[in-house]
Amino acid sequence: MAEEFPIAEPFSLDLQWPANPGKGGDSLLDESLARFQMMVGEKSLTSYQTDMGDKNSYLNIPAYYLVEWLALNWWSFLYEPRKNDREDMEQEFRSRHWLGTARNGFALPDVTFSPAGDTMEIVARSAYLRFAQLNFTESLTANVITDGVRSEFTKFIEQVLAQLSEKGIKNSVAHEAWARITSTTKDEEEYCRLIGSMGLSPYVDHPEIDQALEKVANKISESMLTDLCEATNIGHFGRLAEIADNVSDVLEKAKSVKMHDLLKAQRPFDSTQKAYEWGYRSADAARATLGIAHDDPSCSVAYFDKLKIDPSVGSGSEAVISSIIFGAVARDDEDMRFSLTGSNIAQRKFAAARASFLAWSPTEKSSRLVTTARTRDQQASRAFAAEILVPEKYLHKRLGDRREVSSFDLDKISEEIGVAPTVVHYQARNHKYYVAEAA
Repeated sequence: MAEEFPIAEPFSLDLQWPANPGKGGDSLLDESLARFQMMVGEKSLTSYQTDMGDKNSYLNIPAYYLVEWLALNWWSFLYEPRKNDREDMEQEFRSRHWLGTARNGFALPDVTFSPAGDTMEIVARSAYLRFAQLNFTESLTANVITDGVRSEFTKFIEQVLAQLSEKGIKNSVAHEAWARITSTTKDEEEYCRLIGSMGLSPYVDHPEIDQALEKVANKISESMLTDLCEATNIGHFGRLAEIADNVSDVLEKAKSVKMHDLLKAQRPFDSTQKAYEWGYRSADAARATLGIAHDDPSCSVAYFDKLKIDPSVGSGSEAVISSIIFGAVARDDEDMRFSLTGSNIAQRKFAAARASFLAWSPTEKSSRLVTTARTRDQQASRAFAAEILVPEKYLHKRLGDRREVSSFDLDKISEEIGVAPTVVHYQARNHKYYVAEAA
């Protein structure tokens, strides 16, 4: 099968040194004074307009603090997906991914880099900085290739540090942090990425994490280990590593089912702006391939029947309950095996549908965890499962033309088709229904 290429905009950084920089008395800042522009496609994230009406697409500020922040947060900046929407967790995430954190009194745009696996989402917002008396004017949301961001920032960091070194400044915090990164071997990089994906620095000791990581790394596949780290953080890792080990053990003994009918069609490429759109397109393709009507209320039954998947059959891990890991799937050519957590049949249906999406990929031999991670394929798997279990066209047929529905109506649909209420509510909201909560 052909390799999948996600839709993405090019990301670039252009840096130039001014011919006659001024001197402010701080050599670290004076010697890093640079003119630079940050671009996504044809849009400049560094575009601004001053209170005096002057406009520019580039900044002219000391670059040192931005370089120091990038070097200190490198592995998390590139590989840590968002975990959840809790306010304290969001603040911690922003400290490693929002450019505003690196301002230190200088103007940087309101831009957040959110990793999602092989790609990352860049969100830029127009922002007025009163202390700088200017307004950053660009607003956009775009997907970019992670390796491209890494390459551009690597060149940027090395240019700034080389400039400082040339001017006699060689022992800054940024120099030391970047030296640790550049001396990291290929074998060590795998560990750095895993630790970074949990929001941690691999250059700080984490004895409990390291112990749990070493233990589980010998029992699960590399791809499952990546899924595990992308879904968790330091507070949950030990327990989730045990769950991953459990579902992996069960997966080894699980009975296989054939994916032949589904594999007649290629899963659509990740070529949409939003991951959920990819999931919906994939659900359409799966139904068309399997001959299932798009408005069939028994769509989920038909889907599982055609693939001979029975989510109600015990996987051996019913006693395992997790709000982050919902199962695992392994594929070997046309053979697919499942291990699902929990005993709630509605939740297991959702997890089984998600797992089939992850297995339906160009890779003929793989194993994955089904998690809450906000990576592109995990997000798409949730939309895929929701659309398989509660088709949009069925909802429209069932609810009619009204755009406001009650929780009672949705719960009734949930009971009738045997799907978790949260999935039905999710589908209704995502397809523009206003859900009126019961009084």
